[in-house]
Amino acid sequence: MSRTEGSGQSGRDDLARTRLVAAEADVVAATRRARLARIAAAPALRVRVAHRSRLMWGALVAAIAVVLVLAVASLILALGNRSSGQERADRRAVLEAAGAAVATMLTADPADASGYVDRVLAVTTGAAKARITGVRDALIAEVAAQSGPSVGQTVSSGLVDDPPADAESGTRVGVLVVADATNPALLGGQAPTDRDQVGSTQTGDLTGSRLTVAVTMQLVGSEWLVAQARSL
Repeated sequence: MSRTEGSGQSGRDDLARTRLVAAEADVVAATRRARLARIAAAPALRVRVAHRSRLMWGALVAAIAVVLVLAVASLILALGNRSSGQERADRRAVLEAAGAAVATMLTADPADASGYVDRVLAVTTGAAKARITGVRDALIAEVAAQSGPSVGQTVSSGLVDDPPADAESGTRVGVLVVADATNPALLGGQAPTDRDQVGSTQTGDLTGSRLTVAVTMQLVGSEWLVAQARSL
């Protein structure tokens, strides 16, 4: 190889090394710039991550709050319905007991006068029961002297006051009962004539007379009984 060719080869090698060094320097510089950029961006990235985290937790808390509100609302509605249903049942129990008791007091068969008094005693309590017990023999004699059976039926009834929630034994409630009877005198009404009573009994007519009875019902154990009854 001539001196001129050796000199040319050496120059090309030097140029290649220079380019390699320059390329390595560019890589190092680019790597450093990327690292610095990541470092510079880290605070903003943390802020974005924290912001997204707050949004996520906020949405989760809101969803839980909605679920809790719906659950509480459902519970309140269920309890309200249950309470309303219980109140209706309590009112119905008082009205049915009062109507049945008045019908019992107005239905007497002279052939079973003693049984009539026993049935009346079974639906009464307190002063009413004590009064009937005191005149038991006289009442039996009066019913036995009837010319025929007397019958009565409840037409309608209404509460003077509502039974309290969780009523205890001894609680009293006023009721007005409208009834038809062939012998209203059994509850203090006007006594029918013998002709009226016999005619009503023979025809099955229960509307001989209409009367309104003020009844005080008293809770005894689980039963509503008549504590007082008077014809208005």
